[in-house]
Amino acid sequence: MKLINMYVNGEARLGILTERGVIDTAAVNVQGLPTTMMEAVRMGREKALPLLSAAVDKADTYLDEGEISYAPAVDVPEKILCAGVNYRAHIEETEGSFTPAVSPTIFAKFRNTLAPHKGVVIRNRNSTKHDYEAEIAVVIGKRAAYITPAEAEDYIFGYTLANDVSARDLQKATTQWIPGKSCDTFCPLGPCVVTADELKYNQMHLTGYKNGELRQEGHSTDMIHDIPTLVSFLSGCLTLEPGDVILTGTPSGVILGRPEDQQDWLQPGDVITVREDTIGELTATIQDA
Repeated sequence: MKLINMYVNGEARLGILTERGVIDTAAVNVQGLPTTMMEAVRMGREKALPLLSAAVDKADTYLDEGEISYAPAVDVPEKILCAGVNYRAHIEETEGSFTPAVSPTIFAKFRNTLAPHKGVVIRNRNSTKHDYEAEIAVVIGKRAAYITPAEAEDYIFGYTLANDVSARDLQKATTQWIPGKSCDTFCPLGPCVVTADELKYNQMHLTGYKNGELRQEGHSTDMIHDIPTLVSFLSGCLTLEPGDVILTGTPSGVILGRPEDQQDWLQPGDVITVREDTIGELTATIQDA
């Protein structure tokens, strides 16, 4: 099932994407039906999916997908955790700047970074080297602590797309990456959440585009640390809560990995797009502060 976080009359509401259009769950009379994305996620797949399916059967009014005002796919996560350098080809293109580790390389973003599908990414005034990173993002569906990789899929509510926008000069200014990763609007998230019953962690084909030009391509099987491993590892460091988001790394093709004379850093008006065959497309436009 494809779930959309959208604004209706200025309020975040839960939409269900169907062939007929988008169902506003707040407009369907099903007892206990979640009306926001966070309500659905906190309810968990086992409880939410039967109610959402009932809403699809009962709905008689639909919104046009093209007219939706999108919110970030998950708008109030407690945590946004990110895996760095998790594709071997991405490590190779950066010419030894990063090395794979036995354990995942983890950093964080925060809620200020969130931006919606069809929204804007605002360039940081202290950076001249803005870059894109197409990523698959995991949405946690129930509290997870010390779980094994074999258990991890049961704790995933669904998947969405992210663009881990990065200010490379700020990222490299310290040994910690957060300054270059957590600038305002640096995490477009969307366009929808596909529930985990409809998409397998090892069957995702990911691409990234700059102004329509294919720049990145990878498959979830190319990850050094696969999604169950990432979820398990993080659950052993801190308790994961429903609605937490995990970015899983980017394939090769970032601007940082291009020859220096071809490093066309993001400029106002550039459109960056992330695509996965099942989830769809996440787009954002670059804008000056």
